[in-house]
Amino acid sequence: MKRGQDHCGLMAMYTQVYARFGETQERLAEGHATARYSSFIAELSQLNFADADDRRAFPPTLHSILARHGLFGLTAPGEHGGLALSLQEAIDLISATASFDVSAASTLVIHNFLALPCIEAASHIPAQAHIIRGATSGDLCAFALTEPGAGSAPRHIEAAAFMHEDKVRISGRKIWIGLADWARWIVCFARASGPDAKGRLVGVLVDRQAPGLKVTHEHRTLGLRGIIQNTLEFQDVEMPRSYVLSRDQDGWGAAASSMNRGRIGVAAMGLGALERAIQVAASYASHRRLGKLRMIENSYIEQLFGQMVLRREVVKAMLAASCRLVSARGAPNVHLASATKVLSSEWCGLVADQCVQLLGGRGYDEGTPLARIYRDARILRIFEGPTEALLSHLGRCLLSKATRDEIADLFRSIGAASVHAAAIDELSGLNETDGAVLIYAGWLTTLGLAKAVMSADCFSASDCAAAAADLVSSELTSLRTRVPARQSVETRSRANRTLATFLHDAACSIRSPVLTDDYLKLVQYV
Repeated sequence: MKRGQDHCGLMAMYTQVYARFGETQERLAEGHATARYSSFIAELSQLNFADADDRRAFPPTLHSILARHGLFGLTAPGEHGGLALSLQEAIDLISATASFDVSAASTLVIHNFLALPCIEAASHIPAQAHIIRGATSGDLCAFALTEPGAGSAPRHIEAAAFMHEDKVRISGRKIWIGLADWARWIVCFARASGPDAKGRLVGVLVDRQAPGLKVTHEHRTLGLRGIIQNTLEFQDVEMPRSYVLSRDQDGWGAAASSMNRGRIGVAAMGLGALERAIQVAASYASHRRLGKLRMIENSYIEQLFGQMVLRREVVKAMLAASCRLVSARGAPNVHLASATKVLSSEWCGLVADQCVQLLGGRGYDEGTPLARIYRDARILRIFEGPTEALLSHLGRCLLSKATRDEIADLFRSIGAASVHAAAIDELSGLNETDGAVLIYAGWLTTLGLAKAVMSADCFSASDCAAAAADLVSSELTSLRTRVPARQSVETRSRANRTLATFLHDAACSIRSPVLTDDYLKLVQYV
């Protein structure tokens, strides 16, 4: 194919796929769901989210809009006031919301995917139906797991829940808790103490107005400014023991299940933000002229947009596969959910960065939607498990004797046993405890799953499925050029010496920062 033909072919593919950018909103608006969804999208489009971002607060009418359309009960049963949507329908709405504002979508994920399922699973809670009905009507629910020394690692949680007769008393500190100061109920995880507690992790449903529960800090975040995130101090907060969600069982299962669904929610947020970034950049490139051509007609720009669209196709397919591959209890497969979250968050950040670059100085201006998307996208690589933690976990599961069968079964379930076998062969002989090897194995698993999903029969009808599969194969090929080498003791020692030398030199030339232990706030330079 000559260059002119290649140029036209790529342009035709881009134009065809670009026309589908709004298909989630269109599908919701044109009868796939109901007129309620069409009205919801129309109302979102009228809100001033940029102003809310500046003010670090909801647009005044957003909460009522979400409540009126039932979005505080996306998957909750109808008898409790919920919409009883399937997981796919729920993430379609979350993705559509994120295309307008990632903060608003984050509110839906925290409430619907993290906190509310924990309450729904605890049928023993007094007045459970009343609590859930209030939640689906707009009583916000928060999810309090993170502590100064513990993110998603339960063994480091220090908050204590003392069990005594018919009461539970909570003491401890939680940080980075989304919606905390706006919430009616908070699902708090703590280490159980007292007779027969055995130090297990428990989840407790805590009334936001309970004596001893204090909001002591509001985090001034880089992005996601439209919602509140707080530090919570539990000072002997007492609740009836019947509000212990897990009763006498370990509560980590409930927390892990919610975070797994949360990863699907974060991936949906990334998809919506990614789509909006492409739209904004494409609109600019369609009008901006570079010499005699419009920017969008430049071969390099054209191919860049083509790759962005293909990344969107992969993320969308991964989300669809995650929604189909669920357990009997409706829980997404933990490994596929992690891989989907990794790809969506990493590629959303990449695409947002590329789009800002395409807009030049305009992309760096806070007045453009891309600046907010760029800031908001950054947190997606951290929320519900940082990329590195999820990749390490995936790599460990791929290699560990205790979990390797789970990964093998997942690949077989999507018709990709050969992809799994190739990954295992490639990792043969590498140190399975080395951090770099685990990250590499995690990427092999993630991209291998993406390749398998894009090659599945159910996605072959897509206009650019084959091209998207080729993109994933190219990513795999690039990854394999970075296979980690064995690091000798001397190599690691040299790296440590290099860092130590830098820190010494920097302290002499630009001084050293003194930071607080809790929020790393700058105190002074010495």
